[in-house]
Amino acid sequence: MIISNKKYKVQFFDEPEYVTEYSDQIKKILNQFLIFFEVLKIDLDISFCTETEIKELNKKFRGKDSSTNVLSFPDKEQKNISNMCIGELMVCQKVIEIEASDQEKIIFDHFIHLLIHSMLHILGYAHENENDAILMESKEVEFLSKIGVKDPYK
Repeated sequence: MIISNKKYKVQFFDEPEYVTEYSDQIKKILNQFLIFFEVLKIDLDISFCTETEIKELNKKFRGKDSSTNVLSFPDKEQKNISNMCIGELMVCQKVIEIEASDQEKIIFDHFIHLLIHSMLHILGYAHENENDAILMESKEVEFLSKIGVKDPYK
């Protein structure tokens, strides 16, 4: 499925049914993301993969021998915080389902949180040190509240 307009193109591969069902809501969220973060362009490929596949990618690119929910791969040209959200996301639906269940969250809300979190990584935000983490998390929580998603860190 492809969601696009003049300022964004997001192509989903092997997406779960709820992504297709909520495509209109995702479009609205993307438009709000553009405005809130003053992003000029979004060009993302979002692939859904198995736990085995995400574990292999996590080990190869992050040195962690475990599965994870989402991995972000920014465009090679982006080195610092940018106003261009260009790259690729790998999403493990099974991990998202488990996390949503364990944390008693609505799966779509959890997916949207992780999508926004990953898009911020694509823009250059990080959380490796405390100051960066505070900045990223505060921006993330503020935006999520604007789109009706509860603070995922509480």
